[in-house]
Amino acid sequence: MPNIAVDPARCSHCNACVEDCPAQVFACEQKGTAPDVVRAESCIVCGHCVALCTRGAIDHSDFPKGSVQPINKEILPGPESLMELLRARRSARVFRDKPVPRELLEKIVEAARLAPTAHNDQGTHYTVVQDSAELKQMVEMTAAFLGQTAKALRNPTKRALFGLLDPNGLKSAWGMVGSFESVAQAALEGDDKVLRGAPCVLFFHADRAITKPDQSAQLAVQNATLMCETLGLASFYTGFVVAACARGVRFPALSGMPKGHRIYGGMAIGYPKFAFHQWPDRKPAPVEWR
Repeated sequence: MPNIAVDPARCSHCNACVEDCPAQVFACEQKGTAPDVVRAESCIVCGHCVALCTRGAIDHSDFPKGSVQPINKEILPGPESLMELLRARRSARVFRDKPVPRELLEKIVEAARLAPTAHNDQGTHYTVVQDSAELKQMVEMTAAFLGQTAKALRNPTKRALFGLLDPNGLKSAWGMVGSFESVAQAALEGDDKVLRGAPCVLFFHADRAITKPDQSAQLAVQNATLMCETLGLASFYTGFVVAACARGVRFPALSGMPKGHRIYGGMAIGYPKFAFHQWPDRKPAPVEWR
């Protein structure tokens, strides 16, 4: 349980911490007085209270002095600059033969860790794979998995059994069977259609027991892709590799994951060979207003 205290001498009596705290840690019975800490044991360490307090009146053991920084609003992007970034971002799959410096990868992970997480678990972990031999092995193992999956889907009996267990999954997989076979065959011919020659893969994994690990990881992936864009890097979601992990393929490069963890996301990252100069429009959003 964190140690939380409100300094009456610094408190402005605005009651923002009382109203905004999602765990109802604070209460104020008398207007014009400092709030009381009534449920410290319920704190989820989200930091809302220390982020809201303009007077620095809240002392929180999980946010010691120096860990709470003022927001530099002068450099925050406006709606148009953010929208242009979102329009410009693309999943690129042709990379230059150039390694990504560690300092840039650290910035990507830093952006990812700032994504919101369910119940503020902050349970998403990261594994960066850059070793060329491990990446090659990952391509080969993924391609083999896809080839085996396609073969099973082509078998009427196995396909029917798959359909009984997971009808929606069968529909999706059957629509991709040709792609599975193409990727598997390309790997046999030395053509990487899995990672597309990317020099780095960033994996997002978490303990399966935490709250909504999949959703939290996907939010982290989105943060990471946007940071890649600002750094002049290209990325794409490694769906084939993540699917292989979900189906039990064990990559040696991921053997160091904590027990109970599962891969929930993956990104291939590298320097793009080509630059995009325009953004083609997407379909209109299907929205229902009520």
